[in-house]
Amino acid sequence: MKTCITIIFLMLLAPLSAQNDTIFFDKNWKTSNKEIAFYYRIKPLKVKTKDAIGYKIKNIDSLFIIKDYYLINNQLQFQGYSSDYKAEQLFGRAEWFNKDGKMIDANNFNYKKSNTNSKFKIPEWPILYLNYSIADKSLLTGGLEFCLTQSKNKLFLGAGYGITNSYNGKYYGLPDIHLSYNTDYLLFVKAGSSSKNAYAVGGLTVFNMIDLGLGYSFAYNKEKIPTYEGFTASISFRISKNKNVYTKLNIIQ
Repeated sequence: MKTCITIIFLMLLAPLSAQNDTIFFDKNWKTSNKEIAFYYRIKPLKVKTKDAIGYKIKNIDSLFIIKDYYLINNQLQFQGYSSDYKAEQLFGRAEWFNKDGKMIDANNFNYKKSNTNSKFKIPEWPILYLNYSIADKSLLTGGLEFCLTQSKNKLFLGAGYGITNSYNGKYYGLPDIHLSYNTDYLLFVKAGSSSKNAYAVGGLTVFNMIDLGLGYSFAYNKEKIPTYEGFTASISFRISKNKNVYTKLNIIQ
């Protein structure tokens, strides 16, 4: 008799326990009751961080196993690992599915630190640039640039070395340093200097890949060659694997 009572008690307790172990969400992923829910999550269990994602994370010993389901057909909607049971910070591989069970997205939230102990880090790989300009003489300059801003408007700091065409049968080298401000509206202004002259140009940029400019060059000493002065026309090219260097094409619909 006592056995039968125990079995009946456990059978009555089981649905209540399952209800308490299930978190329901509405269509906007706000916690709700079952009657208006679109998704549900079984109460997350914990697992050792290294067992979950294959490596340890400082100050995080374990992660929650997160699995969400569509209420309409109990199909898996999401699975991944999180440091909190609300799944606000994900770690390792995460996957999302549609109602038919087809994976629609996946992402790897990798927080594994590299083995290097170096604290110095170059923020962006230098950009190769090539510039051709002409005033009283022509000047071909090549060098490196760094992008100093992350916004849509870019500020480039560059340094390089140029070669002028012949003065009395000779060629001369001119070091170059410059700043170029390129806007999101396909315009740019640029100012720079060598050991012999200072210059300022402005004009149009083709998505920061090509700059077409007009300006003026001032010689520091007109009596010492090479002099490079007068109204200036220039064209510059930038080459970089960093896509953030270039302005994206905005199509108005």
